[in-house]
Amino acid sequence: MVSVIVPVYNTGKVLNKCLRSVVQQTYTDWECIVVNDCSTDTVTMQVLEKWRKCSSKFIFIDKPVNEGVDMARFSALAMAKGDYVTFVDSDDWLEPHALEVMLAKSIETDADVVVGRMRKVYLGGLFSKSDISTSEWIEKVISHDELMEKYYISFFGVNILPVNVCAFMCRRSLFQLSNAKPSGLKFGEDLILHMNLFPHIKRYYAIDKIVYNYRHGLPGISDKYLDSWLENARKLYEIKMQVLRNANYEKGIYYQKIELVNYIKSYINTSLRYRQRQREKNIDVLQKELSYPIYKDLATLIDTQYKDASFAILIANGKADECYSIMEQNAKMMPIKQKIVNCILGLLHKWH
Repeated sequence: MVSVIVPVYNTGKVLNKCLRSVVQQTYTDWECIVVNDCSTDTVTMQVLEKWRKCSSKFIFIDKPVNEGVDMARFSALAMAKGDYVTFVDSDDWLEPHALEVMLAKSIETDADVVVGRMRKVYLGGLFSKSDISTSEWIEKVISHDELMEKYYISFFGVNILPVNVCAFMCRRSLFQLSNAKPSGLKFGEDLILHMNLFPHIKRYYAIDKIVYNYRHGLPGISDKYLDSWLENARKLYEIKMQVLRNANYEKGIYYQKIELVNYIKSYINTSLRYRQRQREKNIDVLQKELSYPIYKDLATLIDTQYKDASFAILIANGKADECYSIMEQNAKMMPIKQKIVNCILGLLHKWH
Protein backbone atom coordinates (compact mmCIF):
# COMPACT_ATOMS: atom_id res chain seq x y z
CA MET A 1 0.00 0.00 0.00
CA VAL A 2 1.04 3.61 -0.66
CA SER A 3 0.37 6.35 1.88
CA VAL A 4 -0.35 9.66 0.14
CA ILE A 5 0.21 12.59 2.51
CA VAL A 6 -1.52 15.92 1.82
CA PRO A 7 -0.96 18.88 4.18
CA VAL A 8 -3.74 21.48 3.83
CA TYR A 9 -3.86 25.12 4.82
CA ASN A 10 -6.42 27.49 3.26
CA THR A 11 -6.29 26.02 -0.24
CA GLY A 12 -10.00 25.38 -0.63
CA LYS A 13 -10.26 26.78 -4.15
CA VAL A 14 -7.85 24.19 -5.57
CA LEU A 15 -8.11 21.37 -3.01
CA ASN A 16 -10.76 19.42 -4.94
CA LYS A 17 -8.41 18.99 -7.91
CA CYS A 18 -5.67 17.68 -5.64
CA LEU A 19 -7.79 15.10 -3.82
CA ARG A 20 -9.59 14.08 -7.00
CA SER A 21 -6.21 13.26 -8.55
CA VAL A 22 -5.62 10.76 -5.74
CA VAL A 23 -9.00 9.08 -6.26
CA GLN A 24 -8.32 8.84 -10.00
CA GLN A 25 -5.06 6.90 -9.62
CA THR A 26 -4.73 3.78 -11.78
CA TYR A 27 -3.11 2.08 -8.77
CA THR A 28 -5.81 1.61 -6.18
CA ASP A 29 -4.14 0.25 -3.02
CA TRP A 30 -3.58 3.58 -1.31
CA GLU A 31 -4.56 5.56 1.74
CA CYS A 32 -4.65 9.35 1.73
CA ILE A 33 -3.84 11.16 4.97
CA VAL A 34 -5.11 14.74 4.82
CA VAL A 35 -3.71 17.04 7.50
CA ASN A 36 -5.81 20.15 8.07
CA ASP A 37 -3.20 22.51 9.52
CA CYS A 38 -5.80 24.66 11.32
CA SER A 39 -7.24 26.20 8.14
CA THR A 40 -9.27 29.37 8.71
CA ASP A 41 -11.17 29.96 5.45
CA THR A 42 -14.72 28.74 4.95
CA VAL A 43 -14.14 27.26 1.49
CA THR A 44 -11.39 24.94 2.72
CA MET A 45 -13.53 23.73 5.62
CA GLN A 46 -16.46 23.04 3.28
CA VAL A 47 -14.28 21.08 0.84
CA LEU A 48 -12.75 19.05 3.67
CA GLU A 49 -16.20 18.25 5.05
CA LYS A 50 -17.32 16.98 1.66
CA TRP A 51 -14.28 14.70 1.32
CA ARG A 52 -14.69 13.30 4.82
CA LYS A 53 -17.86 11.60 3.53
CA CYS A 54 -16.26 10.41 0.31
CA SER A 55 -14.28 7.29 1.17
CA SER A 56 -12.84 5.39 4.11
CA LYS A 57 -9.50 5.48 2.29
CA PHE A 58 -9.21 9.12 3.36
CA ILE A 59 -7.90 9.73 6.87
CA PHE A 60 -8.18 13.22 8.35
CA ILE A 61 -6.04 14.90 10.98
CA ASP A 62 -7.28 18.24 12.32
CA LYS A 63 -4.56 20.25 14.03
CA PRO A 64 -5.66 22.68 16.77
CA VAL A 65 -2.92 25.19 15.83
CA ASN A 66 -1.12 26.01 12.60
CA GLU A 67 2.37 24.49 12.73
CA GLY A 68 3.43 24.54 9.09
CA VAL A 69 3.79 21.96 6.34
CA ASP A 70 6.80 20.26 7.93
CA MET A 71 5.01 19.39 11.18
CA ALA A 72 1.89 18.44 9.20
CA ARG A 73 3.83 15.88 7.15
CA PHE A 74 5.35 14.30 10.25
CA SER A 75 1.94 14.13 11.94
CA ALA A 76 0.74 12.10 8.96
CA LEU A 77 3.85 9.91 8.88
CA ALA A 78 3.13 8.85 12.46
CA MET A 79 -0.21 7.41 11.26
CA ALA A 80 0.87 6.05 7.86
CA LYS A 81 0.44 2.32 7.25
CA GLY A 82 1.69 2.07 3.67
CA ASP A 83 4.93 0.35 2.71
CA TYR A 84 5.61 3.43 0.57
CA VAL A 85 5.02 7.14 1.10
CA THR A 86 4.49 10.03 -1.30
CA PHE A 87 3.71 13.69 -0.63
CA VAL A 88 1.35 16.01 -2.50
CA ASP A 89 0.95 19.70 -1.68
CA SER A 90 -2.74 20.60 -1.51
CA ASP A 91 -2.54 23.10 -4.39
CA ASP A 92 -0.83 20.57 -6.69
CA TRP A 93 -2.06 17.33 -8.26
CA LEU A 94 -0.84 13.94 -9.45
CA GLU A 95 -0.96 12.48 -12.93
CA PRO A 96 -3.34 9.44 -13.01
CA HIS A 97 -0.48 6.95 -13.45
CA ALA A 98 1.82 8.49 -10.81
CA LEU A 99 1.55 5.90 -8.04
CA GLU A 100 1.48 2.97 -10.45
CA VAL A 101 4.63 3.86 -12.40
CA MET A 102 6.71 4.91 -9.39
CA LEU A 103 5.77 1.83 -7.36
CA ALA A 104 6.33 -0.52 -10.32
CA LYS A 105 9.81 0.90 -10.86
CA SER A 106 10.66 0.52 -7.18
CA ILE A 107 9.61 -3.14 -7.24
CA GLU A 108 11.41 -3.79 -10.55
CA THR A 109 14.74 -2.21 -9.48
CA ASP A 110 14.53 -2.63 -5.69
CA ALA A 111 14.92 1.14 -5.38
CA ASP A 112 14.27 2.74 -1.98
CA VAL A 113 13.41 6.03 -3.67
CA VAL A 114 11.84 6.68 -7.06
CA VAL A 115 11.39 10.18 -8.43
CA GLY A 116 9.51 11.29 -11.53
CA ARG A 117 9.37 14.41 -13.63
CA MET A 118 7.34 17.46 -12.69
CA ARG A 119 5.25 19.86 -14.75
CA LYS A 120 5.18 23.46 -13.49
CA VAL A 121 1.82 25.14 -14.06
CA TYR A 122 1.67 28.95 -14.12
CA LEU A 123 -1.14 31.46 -13.67
CA GLY A 124 -3.91 28.95 -13.01
CA GLY A 125 -3.01 26.80 -16.00
CA LEU A 126 -2.53 29.56 -18.55
CA PHE A 127 0.78 27.95 -19.47
CA SER A 128 3.04 25.20 -18.18
CA LYS A 129 6.59 23.93 -18.44
CA SER A 130 8.01 20.49 -17.71
CA ASP A 131 11.46 19.88 -16.28
CA ILE A 132 14.32 18.59 -18.43
CA SER A 133 14.61 14.84 -18.96
CA THR A 134 18.07 14.62 -20.56
CA SER A 135 20.08 14.37 -17.35
CA GLU A 136 22.60 11.54 -16.96
CA TRP A 137 20.81 10.21 -13.88
CA ILE A 138 17.45 9.62 -15.62
CA GLU A 139 16.35 5.98 -16.16
CA LYS A 140 19.23 4.30 -14.34
CA VAL A 141 19.77 2.68 -10.96
CA ILE A 142 22.04 4.78 -8.77
CA SER A 143 23.74 2.87 -5.97
CA HIS A 144 24.36 4.21 -2.48
CA ASP A 145 28.07 4.82 -3.10
CA GLU A 146 27.43 6.71 -6.34
CA LEU A 147 24.68 8.75 -4.68
CA MET A 148 27.00 9.91 -1.92
CA GLU A 149 30.03 10.46 -4.13
CA LYS A 150 28.41 12.28 -7.07
CA TYR A 151 25.01 13.55 -5.96
CA TYR A 152 25.03 14.41 -2.25
CA ILE A 153 26.34 17.82 -3.28
CA SER A 154 22.85 18.52 -4.70
CA PHE A 155 21.66 19.52 -1.21
CA PHE A 156 24.35 22.15 -0.79
CA GLY A 157 23.81 24.63 -3.58
CA VAL A 158 24.79 22.56 -6.65
CA ASN A 159 21.63 21.61 -8.54
CA ILE A 160 21.93 18.08 -9.91
CA LEU A 161 19.31 15.77 -8.42
CA PRO A 162 15.95 17.20 -7.31
CA VAL A 163 16.04 17.96 -3.58
CA ASN A 164 12.35 18.49 -2.82
CA VAL A 165 9.80 15.79 -2.03
CA CYS A 166 7.41 16.39 -4.91
CA ALA A 167 7.21 13.69 -7.63
CA PHE A 168 8.85 11.47 -5.02
CA MET A 169 8.07 8.04 -3.56
CA CYS A 170 10.09 6.23 -0.91
CA ARG A 171 9.90 3.23 1.37
CA ARG A 172 8.35 4.22 4.68
CA SER A 173 11.13 2.31 6.46
CA LEU A 174 13.58 5.05 5.41
CA PHE A 175 12.00 7.41 7.93
CA GLN A 176 12.73 4.99 10.76
CA LEU A 177 16.29 4.37 9.53
CA SER A 178 17.09 8.08 9.23
CA ASN A 179 15.34 9.11 12.44
CA ALA A 180 14.25 12.25 10.53
CA LYS A 181 12.59 14.96 12.61
CA PRO A 182 10.68 18.15 11.74
CA SER A 183 13.04 21.05 11.05
CA GLY A 184 10.65 23.84 12.05
CA LEU A 185 11.62 25.81 8.92
CA LYS A 186 9.15 27.87 6.91
CA PHE A 187 10.91 27.06 3.64
CA GLY A 188 13.59 24.51 2.77
CA GLU A 189 11.89 21.96 5.03
CA ASP A 190 11.46 19.47 2.17
CA LEU A 191 15.16 19.77 1.30
CA ILE A 192 16.11 19.00 4.92
CA LEU A 193 13.76 16.01 4.99
CA HIS A 194 15.19 14.62 1.74
CA MET A 195 18.76 15.36 2.89
CA ASN A 196 18.22 13.35 6.09
CA LEU A 197 16.89 10.38 4.14
CA PHE A 198 19.61 10.47 1.48
CA PRO A 199 22.50 8.71 3.32
CA HIS A 200 20.19 5.75 4.02
CA ILE A 201 19.14 5.17 0.39
CA LYS A 202 20.63 1.97 -1.04
CA ARG A 203 19.22 2.34 -4.55
CA TYR A 204 17.69 5.38 -6.27
CA TYR A 205 15.83 5.61 -9.57
CA ALA A 206 14.49 8.52 -11.64
CA ILE A 207 11.85 7.79 -14.28
CA ASP A 208 11.39 9.78 -17.46
CA LYS A 209 7.66 10.36 -16.96
CA ILE A 210 5.74 13.37 -15.68
CA VAL A 211 3.96 12.27 -12.51
CA TYR A 212 3.34 15.54 -10.68
CA ASN A 213 1.86 18.96 -11.47
CA TYR A 214 3.28 21.80 -9.43
CA ARG A 215 1.11 24.91 -9.28
CA HIS A 216 3.48 27.86 -9.43
CA GLY A 217 1.40 30.36 -7.49
CA LEU A 218 1.48 34.11 -7.59
CA PRO A 219 3.94 35.51 -5.08
CA GLY A 220 2.32 36.16 -1.72
CA ILE A 221 4.98 38.26 -0.05
CA SER A 222 3.86 39.94 3.17
CA ASP A 223 5.92 42.20 5.41
CA LYS A 224 5.90 39.55 8.12
CA TYR A 225 7.11 36.88 5.70
CA LEU A 226 9.85 39.07 4.25
CA ASP A 227 11.07 40.13 7.70
CA SER A 228 11.36 36.48 8.79
CA TRP A 229 12.84 35.24 5.51
CA LEU A 230 16.44 35.94 6.46
CA GLU A 231 16.08 34.23 9.83
CA ASN A 232 14.74 31.10 8.12
CA ALA A 233 17.52 31.20 5.51
CA ARG A 234 20.13 31.49 8.28
CA LYS A 235 18.66 28.52 10.17
CA LEU A 236 18.60 26.49 6.95
CA TYR A 237 22.28 27.35 6.40
CA GLU A 238 23.20 26.42 9.98
CA ILE A 239 21.45 23.03 9.74
CA LYS A 240 23.18 22.22 6.47
CA MET A 241 26.61 23.36 7.71
CA GLN A 242 26.26 21.15 10.78
CA VAL A 243 25.50 18.18 8.54
CA LEU A 244 28.51 18.99 6.35
CA ARG A 245 30.89 19.27 9.28
CA ASN A 246 29.61 16.09 10.90
CA ALA A 247 30.11 14.26 7.60
CA ASN A 248 33.48 15.95 6.94
CA TYR A 249 32.11 16.85 3.50
CA GLU A 250 34.52 19.65 2.65
CA LYS A 251 33.50 20.34 -0.94
CA GLY A 252 29.96 21.04 0.18
CA ILE A 253 31.09 23.75 2.62
CA TYR A 254 32.41 25.97 -0.18
CA TYR A 255 29.16 25.77 -2.16
CA GLN A 256 27.06 26.26 0.95
CA LYS A 257 28.83 29.56 1.68
CA ILE A 258 28.05 30.70 -1.86
CA GLU A 259 24.42 29.73 -1.28
CA LEU A 260 24.39 31.93 1.83
CA VAL A 261 25.52 34.87 -0.31
CA ASN A 262 22.69 34.07 -2.71
CA TYR A 263 20.20 34.07 0.18
CA ILE A 264 21.22 37.67 0.93
CA LYS A 265 20.94 38.65 -2.73
CA SER A 266 17.53 37.01 -2.95
CA TYR A 267 16.28 38.95 0.09
CA ILE A 268 17.44 42.26 -1.41
CA ASN A 269 15.97 41.50 -4.85
CA THR A 270 12.64 40.50 -3.30
CA SER A 271 12.64 43.67 -1.18
CA LEU A 272 13.31 45.76 -4.27
CA ARG A 273 10.39 44.12 -6.05
CA TYR A 274 7.75 44.12 -3.31
CA ARG A 275 8.89 46.71 -0.76
CA GLN A 276 10.86 49.18 -2.85
CA ARG A 277 9.54 52.25 -1.03
CA GLN A 278 10.70 50.99 2.36
CA ARG A 279 14.42 51.21 1.65
CA GLU A 280 15.45 52.17 5.18
CA LYS A 281 13.41 49.35 6.72
CA ASN A 282 14.84 46.81 4.28
CA ILE A 283 18.40 47.87 5.07
CA ASP A 284 17.68 47.90 8.81
CA VAL A 285 16.36 44.31 8.67
CA LEU A 286 19.44 43.28 6.69
CA GLN A 287 21.83 45.11 9.05
CA LYS A 288 20.41 43.30 12.08
CA GLU A 289 20.70 39.99 10.29
CA LEU A 290 24.34 40.53 9.32
CA SER A 291 25.24 40.97 12.99
CA TYR A 292 25.07 37.18 13.41
CA PRO A 293 28.55 35.59 13.58
CA ILE A 294 27.90 33.02 10.83
CA TYR A 295 28.27 35.72 8.17
CA LYS A 296 31.93 36.11 9.16
CA ASP A 297 32.42 32.67 7.55
CA LEU A 298 32.04 34.28 4.14
CA ALA A 299 35.35 36.13 4.46
CA THR A 300 37.13 32.91 3.44
CA LEU A 301 35.62 33.19 -0.05
CA ILE A 302 38.15 35.91 -0.88
CA ASP A 303 40.80 33.20 -1.30
CA THR A 304 38.71 31.18 -3.76
CA GLN A 305 37.66 31.38 -7.41
CA TYR A 306 34.19 32.63 -6.46
CA LYS A 307 33.34 35.39 -8.94
CA ASP A 308 31.51 37.60 -6.44
CA ALA A 309 33.94 37.34 -3.52
CA SER A 310 33.95 41.12 -3.04
CA PHE A 311 30.20 41.07 -2.32
CA ALA A 312 30.73 38.20 0.12
CA ILE A 313 33.31 40.30 1.98
CA LEU A 314 30.83 43.17 2.29
CA ILE A 315 28.38 40.72 3.88
CA ALA A 316 31.08 39.36 6.20
CA ASN A 317 31.90 42.92 7.30
CA GLY A 318 28.24 43.74 7.96
CA LYS A 319 27.99 46.40 5.21
CA ALA A 320 24.24 46.15 4.67
CA ASP A 321 23.89 49.59 3.06
CA GLU A 322 26.63 48.88 0.50
CA CYS A 323 25.19 45.45 -0.33
CA TYR A 324 21.76 46.99 -0.87
CA SER A 325 23.13 49.79 -3.06
CA ILE A 326 24.99 47.34 -5.30
CA MET A 327 21.85 45.27 -5.84
CA GLU A 328 19.88 48.47 -6.57
CA GLN A 329 22.35 49.37 -9.28
CA ASN A 330 22.21 45.86 -10.71
CA ALA A 331 18.41 46.11 -10.84
CA LYS A 332 18.64 49.37 -12.80
CA MET A 333 20.86 47.68 -15.38
CA MET A 334 18.52 44.71 -15.72
CA PRO A 335 17.53 43.88 -19.32
CA ILE A 336 14.21 45.46 -20.33
CA LYS A 337 12.62 42.03 -20.91
CA GLN A 338 13.24 41.02 -17.31
CA LYS A 339 11.93 44.38 -16.06
CA ILE A 340 8.68 43.80 -17.94
CA VAL A 341 8.33 40.32 -16.40
CA ASN A 342 8.98 41.72 -12.91
CA CYS A 343 6.44 44.50 -13.49
CA ILE A 344 3.78 41.99 -14.55
CA LEU A 345 4.52 39.82 -11.51
CA GLY A 346 4.20 42.84 -9.26
CA LEU A 347 0.84 43.80 -10.74
CA LEU A 348 -0.44 40.24 -10.49
CA HIS A 349 0.66 40.16 -6.86
CA LYS A 350 -1.43 43.28 -6.13
CA TRP A 351 -4.48 41.89 -7.90
CA HIS A 352 -4.19 38.44 -6.27
